[in-house]
Amino acid sequence: MDFIRLFKHHKFLILFCGFIYSFVWFNNKIFEQSSKFDKTVTSYHANISIKNIYFIFEYLSKLQINLLLIDPFLLDYLFIRQLPFRKFQKHLITFGITYDSIHIINVLLSEKKFSVTISRSFNNSSIDHIFIAYNQQLIHLAILHEKKSYFLIRPTTVQLPININLSYGDTARVIELTEKEFAKDQLPFYCPNNVLHFLWLYKRSEFLECNRTLANKMENQFHIYQNRSQINLVILPMRNINYILNKLEKNYWLAGGTLLGWYRHCGFIPYTQDVDFGLFAEEYDENIRKYFLGNPIVYLWGALGLVNDSLEFRLFTGHYTFDLFWAYRENDHRWCGYQLCSCDLFGYRFSIPCSPVDYLNNEYGYDLWKNPLENNYKWINIKYQSTWNDISWMYAIRLYTSEGKLRQDKYAINWITKHFNYSLKRIPSYLNVLPNEPITLPPVFIGEI
Repeated sequence: MDFIRLFKHHKFLILFCGFIYSFVWFNNKIFEQSSKFDKTVTSYHANISIKNIYFIFEYLSKLQINLLLIDPFLLDYLFIRQLPFRKFQKHLITFGITYDSIHIINVLLSEKKFSVTISRSFNNSSIDHIFIAYNQQLIHLAILHEKKSYFLIRPTTVQLPININLSYGDTARVIELTEKEFAKDQLPFYCPNNVLHFLWLYKRSEFLECNRTLANKMENQFHIYQNRSQINLVILPMRNINYILNKLEKNYWLAGGTLLGWYRHCGFIPYTQDVDFGLFAEEYDENIRKYFLGNPIVYLWGALGLVNDSLEFRLFTGHYTFDLFWAYRENDHRWCGYQLCSCDLFGYRFSIPCSPVDYLNNEYGYDLWKNPLENNYKWINIKYQSTWNDISWMYAIRLYTSEGKLRQDKYAINWITKHFNYSLKRIPSYLNVLPNEPITLPPVFIGEI
């Protein structure tokens, strides 16, 4: 009786609540069914995509070619996010193949199951890319053109659908020869042994050419030619520096006259006496110092400046000087804020700013670097930011022997004395306390002078 009385008095409220409950229940059921349907459709498309990929793989395996996975998206998917290949969905996957695999072209073109597109170089002298399409699945084979220390992948010349973004072939790119060590691990293709390092190098893989027009002008108009003895003295130490900085994953670039030599002469400036490298100060690592202390190819001759202020490493071979300069941030910017790309210098890959002309204009003045000038170059970008007291100066200058020991001999005393306003009789013993560790004494005064 109480329920009937309650219903009579509140029937509209009870009916309304019942309607809301039914509505929510009905919508939940629809959402659950929709989710199941979406998962089914996604799974279906994933299965179809993988089946198409494996169908192409099976065919290529019969042609006995090694597929080297270089696709950064799939490498990240498999090894960084550690997701299963069977669920991978992407319309295009990029693999590298060596040039000796070109023989598969005729076989592929005769196979009616596939649609095959060939990209040839601009002068039509070589094949650079092969695109194999099957049921809307694309396998991209990028041809690896082998150079002395790297593989070159040229830009594609074919028009692809606008929804296809290439990781290789979008522009000229390089892969280090040291990255050719690929392994096969329960997958129908080979993968880089060190995926993280491969992806790190990919970020600076865009390849730039030097200015051949200016290089010809240097020879034909100014009669400035490459010095073979200079090349022999310089290129091996440069490769050694490139090797360790890449191994430690430190961003660096050819700087100063070295960058100018690459761009303007497509080589070196014959009358320069040193080689310049730039690095980012926040990436400083004591392993760089430790590697070059007593290095048999190019050793640390002097550590000049403080780790947090004006640091420079001066390396030496006995014949040639190699300077490593660290670029510092000023608030939210730095003088060198360029992206990094790759270049060829006498057959070897080195890192350079992606905007070398802007860099040279900032360093030497707008277009002033286009004509050679042996002496009296005026640096336009120097700003004095700090002064040090005598203690800071003594910590800021450390000279080393070719065996990696801190120098305290007469030569070191005389050299260091030249940088003081008074005569230094001996190198203080406290400089031996941490001879191989960074010193970060703050400068006495900060600001422009």
